[in-house]
Amino acid sequence: MDHLAVANWMFQCVNTSEDDDQPDPPKPVPRPGASGEDGEKPGEGSEEETVEEVSPGQLARFFG
Repeated sequence: MDHLAVANWMFQCVNTSEDDDQPDPPKPVPRPGASGEDGEKPGEGSEEETVEEVSPGQLARFFG
């Protein structure tokens, strides 16, 4: 999904006139258990936060 969004964004950038504003890059699709845009799991980089485990039911809902 993310690769398709980036490919579409690149196509728009290449086919936009130089005088026009460039489109904003796409945001990644949120993943279960990931908190930030960089895909970092909750609790990474901070010892105070706890990592929440993803249940099989949550994965099934995510993948539909």
